[in-house]
Amino acid sequence: MVTQYTSTRVTDGQRAILGFALGFVTMLAATHVFLVNSFDFENMQRGVRLLMAGVNPWDVATRIPNYYNPPHSIVFLWPMLITSPRLLLSVGTACLFAFTFYQRTWVALAWFATNTALWVIAAGGIDMLLIGGGLLLLIAGDRTYATKRGLALRVLAYGILLVKPQGGLFVAVLYVLSRRDWKGAGFSVLLFVLPFLPLYPSWIRVILLDPPLGQTEAAHTLWQAFGFPVAALIALGALTARKWQYWELGGALAGSLAPYGMVGIPSFLALTAVKSPKAIPVVVIWSAALAAITWVAPPEGVDYYDYLQPFMTVFHLSMFGLALTLACLAPDAEGSNLIAVSALVRRIMAQLSRERAG
Repeated sequence: MVTQYTSTRVTDGQRAILGFALGFVTMLAATHVFLVNSFDFENMQRGVRLLMAGVNPWDVATRIPNYYNPPHSIVFLWPMLITSPRLLLSVGTACLFAFTFYQRTWVALAWFATNTALWVIAAGGIDMLLIGGGLLLLIAGDRTYATKRGLALRVLAYGILLVKPQGGLFVAVLYVLSRRDWKGAGFSVLLFVLPFLPLYPSWIRVILLDPPLGQTEAAHTLWQAFGFPVAALIALGALTARKWQYWELGGALAGSLAPYGMVGIPSFLALTAVKSPKAIPVVVIWSAALAAITWVAPPEGVDYYDYLQPFMTVFHLSMFGLALTLACLAPDAEGSNLIAVSALVRRIMAQLSRERAG
């Protein structure tokens, strides 16, 4: 009797579900071991509560400190009124795990796991949920691009990503440009800008004149640390270094050109461009060594967080520097609708050469 074996192939969707479950359980356990910083969560919760009560939290007369999410964010952040930081961190981690499992970006996952306690639990924000959830919605909308369902998913993705415009804006804009999704962009303006238009002037004034406190103490982006000209030059080099997927280049540009940075996310997205498993030990050792730098004991009488900020600047910029370097040196991305500025430059230069020769 001959026994026949059939191979069972794990689909991308099944792998993503596995990653979501693993990420959720992992972070749920971690948040019961480590102390979760709820400072950012409570600030956002307070701002959402005021918006739902019809109060402008950015107006001079009713201004509250430390609330910087754009006006349309109430559409997506209202669950913060009925949930906890632990749950949002766990769901956010699940979204990033699902994305990494779907894309098989194990280098980025290795770095994430190395620094979970430091830049996720200590920050206590919702960056992972917004960027991870937004990327998953974009992928789903991309797979059904020509349908009404695909359009609806992409519009939702744009709205979620722009709750954190210092990182999500680059991803959303690059997707629109690479896919020419003018319809999705138009519906996003109709749904997320026009209904909240009276609030945007006061929000923009606060962003420009009263930036987030954390961004004035520690530099999280190249623009913050070295000025716009240097950051723009590095971003241009990254643009022309290789062919990119929109989320990979979005991370590279967010870590370079955002005036106010997101903790961790730009490095994570840039590292998704690195596919070779040989990079995993390099990333883990480098990030662990940088994390060790932040394990400092301040002198007596010195505030811990004031003393820590310069070390956090070294951590973020050095980690992003490695991520950007590895991403630029990695082979070109594969697939359709790639962003290939270098190929465009070569075509323009070749055309100019032909015109001069003629």
